[in-house]
Amino acid sequence: MGGKASTYAWKAVSPVANYWYGDSSTSSATPGSMVAKGRYKVSPFVLKRTGSMYFDEDGHLAHEFYIEVPPSKNKKLKAGMKRIENNLTPQGEIEHDIPRLHVDLPMIMCQI
Repeated sequence: MGGKASTYAWKAVSPVANYWYGDSSTSSATPGSMVAKGRYKVSPFVLKRTGSMYFDEDGHLAHEFYIEVPPSKNKKLKAGMKRIENNLTPQGEIEHDIPRLHVDLPMIMCQI
């Protein structure tokens, strides 16, 4: 009754209990006093993400944009590609086709 094992068990369960159950007050934070409300305090799903691609001036969408650099007349510089870093606008938020689980979901999920 109140030994080390139950203390460690409560410390392991309390973040999950606060995540899934309604009452988060610490004054009544005993395992028997938690009552499930039947809904989540926070949704465990991610519906949108920030896009990692950019639009250029022409409206093309890509991760990176390059222009071709011609060789110099006196052959000191070789021909190559130069990365464009200005006049790019971020793609914005993208909706997922299927909702994903949040990275910080405090639960161990395994298939048995």
